[in-house]
Amino acid sequence: MMDIVLSLIPVIIELVLLVAIFYHILSGVQLILADMGLTVKYSKIVVLLLSAVGGMIVVFLISHLLAFYPTM
Repeated sequence: MMDIVLSLIPVIIELVLLVAIFYHILSGVQLILADMGLTVKYSKIVVLLLSAVGGMIVVFLISHLLAFYPTM
């Protein structure tokens, strides 16, 4: 039981760091699109699109971390 908890802690820490990195990357993309002249009309669509991309990235990261992270 303790082995499972000890092997899960680094996965959670790494996942939190990766999610934070990709959150800031996608926020930067949104800012770039706003600077390029994206109107308020399309801002909700862009937020939904970037949220969907972020969700797919999180699912991908979780699956790969759980599948390929070394066990103790």
